[in-house]
Amino acid sequence: MSFKVFWTASAKGDLRKIIGVVSNDKFTEIVEAPLGIVFLEQFQFDEYRVDCRRIIVGNYKLLYQFKDNVIIVVRVFNTRQDPNKSLK
Repeated sequence: MSFKVFWTASAKGDLRKIIGVVSNDKFTEIVEAPLGIVFLEQFQFDEYRVDCRRIIVGNYKLLYQFKDNVIIVVRVFNTRQDPNKSLK
């Protein structure tokens, strides 16, 4: 099943911050990760944001929620950073 993907303003801001520090291939992999979701509950809940599920792409974590068959990417951040950043 194919889902529509919506990126929040925070997630878009996160992408703008990492575009200059990762390779083009890794950036593409991060951006395309939500498109690989086959069923909405496919990934685990995040331990810091229990209202979100997480997709891990290398050192990056994408937090997402879903509503009405739309995947909402909430945040994207480097897992080597303070995990409390995802709470903001």
